[in-house]
Amino acid sequence: MSEYRDFPRDFIDRSKANVENYSGEYEITNLINNCLGLVIIPKEKLAENIPEYQFDDNDKCYGITRMNITHSDDGYSLSQVVRHIRNGLAHGRIEQRVNGDKISGLRIHDKLKDSSPENFSIEFTVEEFKCFAFSLSSKLIEQ
Repeated sequence: MSEYRDFPRDFIDRSKANVENYSGEYEITNLINNCLGLVIIPKEKLAENIPEYQFDDNDKCYGITRMNITHSDDGYSLSQVVRHIRNGLAHGRIEQRVNGDKISGLRIHDKLKDSSPENFSIEFTVEEFKCFAFSLSSKLIEQ
């Protein structure tokens, strides 16, 4: 296994390859696991590269629109949305949406502490979630 020459960027590239090349029955589990490299590490290590962007009801620049965000106490900027998604992933605040016996989507939410009410939630189809994670990580390493 080769060494990381530029940890955040190499880790993002390797995480994308893991998602793209996976062919087992646990596709969603693999995608969520790889969010360490597609959302959490980029947010932590490349936060200064997050573009100024506001989600609206039409533009799908990141694979989603503001309509995916069902609750947000502090606005719809990309940086705030990424912060809340990172928190939700890191704290295991992930719910599946099922169609028949297949996972069709995910809901990720955030709150200040376990006893607090939610201050953010977002719902994705599996494809929207993958598109969001890939788009975000690609934008961050472009900088």
